[in-house]
Amino acid sequence: MILAIVGNKGGTAKTTTSISLAAALALKGKRALLIDLDGQASASLSLGIIRANLRPSIADAVQTRLKG
Repeated sequence: MILAIVGNKGGTAKTTTSISLAAALALKGKRALLIDLDGQASASLSLGIIRANLRPSIADAVQTRLKG
């Protein structure tokens, strides 16, 4: 199963929903992969990943490709 939570508007709980859903699936013994494409890296930071370890990010790669 692949789920995507997307939206252009900020402040609509996309990150919170994504983290909570991934955690709930993991607690049920399911494999969960959370991909943080947000340039602000909110999901990654919420999961304890240190900002210095996030460069280059997938968001950088996607943005570079779109500009190219």
